Amino acid sequence: MTSLRRVSHMMKADFLERTRRYSFLITVVLSIFIAYKFIPANGDGYATLSLNGVRGVYNSAWIGSALAILASMLLSLPAFYLVKNAVERDVQTGVGQIVATTPISRWTYLLGKMWGNFILLLSLVAVLMAMAPAMQLIRGEESTVDWAALLLPFLYSTIPTMALVSALAILFEAVPLLNRGLGNILYLILWGVMIRFSTTAGGAWQDILGISSFTNEMTNEAKSRTAHNAADHVSGISPLKGEPTMYDWGGIDWHPSMFLYRLMWIAVALLIVWLASLLFHRFDLTRSVKASKKKRRGPLAAAEMQNQPVRQERTEVKLTPYMKVSSRPRFGTTLVHELRLMLKGVHLWWYAMAVVMTVLCLLLPTDVVLKVVLPLTWLWPVLIWSAMGTNEAYFRTNLLVFTAVNPIRRQFVTLWLAGVILSVLTGIGAFIHFIVIMDWEQVAAMAVGALFIPALALALGVWSGSGKLFQVVFLLMWYIGPLNRLEDLDFIGSMAQSVSHGVYLYYLLGTVILLLAATIGRARQIRAYH
Repeated sequence: MTSLRRVSHMMKADFLERTRRYSFLITVVLSIFIAYKFIPANGDGYATLSLNGVRGVYNSAWIGSALAILASMLLSLPAFYLVKNAVERDVQTGVGQIVATTPISRWTYLLGKMWGNFILLLSLVAVLMAMAPAMQLIRGEESTVDWAALLLPFLYSTIPTMALVSALAILFEAVPLLNRGLGNILYLILWGVMIRFSTTAGGAWQDILGISSFTNEMTNEAKSRTAHNAADHVSGISPLKGEPTMYDWGGIDWHPSMFLYRLMWIAVALLIVWLASLLFHRFDLTRSVKASKKKRRGPLAAAEMQNQPVRQERTEVKLTPYMKVSSRPRFGTTLVHELRLMLKGVHLWWYAMAVVMTVLCLLLPTDVVLKVVLPLTWLWPVLIWSAMGTNEAYFRTNLLVFTAVNPIRRQFVTLWLAGVILSVLTGIGAFIHFIVIMDWEQVAAMAVGALFIPALALALGVWSGSGKLFQVVFLLMWYIGPLNRLEDLDFIGSMAQSVSHGVYLYYLLGTVILLLAATIGRARQIRAYH
């Protein structure tokens, strides 16, 4: 079998396996919802791609470019977490050990995984491309559909971006220090750097995500064709007072050389995969074990390293009777154990940073706490929350947990409450801040956020079987809502206007729905073991 056929078979198998999961369906539904919200009607109270209240008419060029920018900027964040499990899944299922016995090279294997990631992300891009003509007809400002103006922005901007994200996901899986939570955090920083370079790009190599060509043209034409004082740069999501000033944007004058420049980033993606192949362990999972054994001391470790039997002296075995334990469940003890398991393995620097943010919430002014510190405070535990509802599958303790007495009442409820306690502890500085100034409605909004986040993590974890889906959904909601000040997605109460409008009450209802969905999902899992 040729290398090309091996890559194509791996790509097909990877794509089919992933599209059969609940997480893929949920991501598709979420993409449709975000695309709908990203093309707001005039009465929605906010604008996207706005230049100080100036925006283009919703024609094919504007909607196609807007959704292409949405895919390149916003989808590139959750897309990474969605596909960053291609190699890890083969390790967990044992497929990797089979692959290790075949003549498939590291480069061929990782290239197949990279293209599998790419095809999966292209399917999400296809959903946005299908939404583009639908949104033009729904908004109804321009009825004529120009298919070239509608679809070429995706070909120029989004497709090379998805190839780059697919390659970065493979690289982060191949590097031992980046294949866990640290890599997820570092990619978030890298994603912010890529957006910064792309929005201020002066050349093709700086425009990593392929969005500056659109934003520069939008800005220049808005200034030349309207008497309104348009902004110098396009803002992503901004509040809007009154009706926007509109102009008919004709789109970009496309040239073949523009697409050739974007092809450079696909070449960069292939170079990243080649680099990852040099660092890839090829499923030799004993390297870390060997390293840990070298650190041990004593005859047992030396004998293990030399594959020799160990001669040990016999010791007297004494049998002791079982301790008498109460059959009544100890709710408090179970809750403490769940919280300890949740925090097990967390490094000291994580606690230090949590303390720093708590102090900042106590000392900084209220506006700074709401706009900056509070969103960062509840971004910090995202990797801990993402494990909720998934540890049983990851550590293969399903049989022990799901066959226990009353596993929902004794373990599942305490798991959610442990997540709530983590929310309160990490946000305790903000809670104290608003209690001191007696802003009780703000405290109530934050309390709802503390209930909502663990419920979201638990529901998505139970139904998807992985923490990646929660990371995708949470980071996307966090970026659009608290960070970009979109009132409808302010699930932590970081905006005074969302609190005054009672948005947190909807998230309280959402918490109840999510807990019900999580309970149904866990009951479904339990029935499979009875």
